[in-house]
Amino acid sequence: MVEFVNGMVNLDKLEVTDIIEVNILQDFLDNFALGMNCAAVSVDREGREITSPSYYREFCSNYIHMSNIGDARCASCHNEMGIKAVRTGRPHIGKCHADLIDFACPIVVRGRHLGTVLGGQILDSPPKEKEIRKVSKELNLNGDELWTAADKIDIVPMKNIQAAAEVLHIVVNALAENGFNRLETEVLSKELANNFNQISKTIETLTSSAQDMSASQNELSHKITEVSSVTKEISEILKSIAKIISQTKLLGLNASIEAARLGNDGRTFAVVAKEIHSLAQSSNDTVVKIDILNDQIREKIGYTIQDSNIALKTSQQQTVDMENLQKMVQDSVVVAKNLEEMF
Repeated sequence: MVEFVNGMVNLDKLEVTDIIEVNILQDFLDNFALGMNCAAVSVDREGREITSPSYYREFCSNYIHMSNIGDARCASCHNEMGIKAVRTGRPHIGKCHADLIDFACPIVVRGRHLGTVLGGQILDSPPKEKEIRKVSKELNLNGDELWTAADKIDIVPMKNIQAAAEVLHIVVNALAENGFNRLETEVLSKELANNFNQISKTIETLTSSAQDMSASQNELSHKITEVSSVTKEISEILKSIAKIISQTKLLGLNASIEAARLGNDGRTFAVVAKEIHSLAQSSNDTVVKIDILNDQIREKIGYTIQDSNIALKTSQQQTVDMENLQKMVQDSVVVAKNLEEMF
């Protein structure tokens, strides 16, 4: 199970099997061992086998590993060689406790050791009977049988063994690196898709808000236009009132003339005429003030309409931009999901 820390792969918990398919690694080691006339097996960082042994020699599988002592010594040799290989980051070639040549290739990703591929169970020169019989005694094995099995081991020139170890190291680490890159890309594509989904939802909300704001701005512009029409109506009403006031003034003037003609008999009528004249004058002053205020209101409304139209156009453009951005993000979500499905 791959573990993540802050969106990154936790290399301390990463296993070889997380980045290389076991069947692919097994096929490669089987073919490598057959082609290079050697044995091979892969183990994790704890030394546990990941793949089944590939072409183990009879000398090892039927004799050395049949002895508890021999099996323990093999495990110790593998561990020691693995440590040396990890320390250098390169293949390590050496002799095992049974005088055979083995090599270890570390599997390293981003500087972290994940496992080791072990190869060998070969010789670069004919086996030494004295050494083989010594091993048989130490492991309580039949000396003649062990010597016969040793005589069947392939003899390979050291330069070929070195080349085989190098090939094994290059190929296995390339598989590990490609697998890790695939894993990282898969993780990042999932995270990218999730982020784009979140962004898409946010933009969808913002687009809806922009559309509502555009509609509200349009409604406001319409209401302001209606207010402008009302001020025009007020202006027309004031003109009518001004005519009435003018006629009232004329009526008051006529009443004053008639009161003067009547003399003492027209004094009461003169008072009424004076009040009519005063009322007409006062009404006229009020109408003038209202007309001035109405003109100012109309002027302000004109500026407001201009600003409202600009805001409306900006809001409409923002809505279009948000819709385009939402489409781009949705397209990016599709790309991210397609990328994720590639792995």
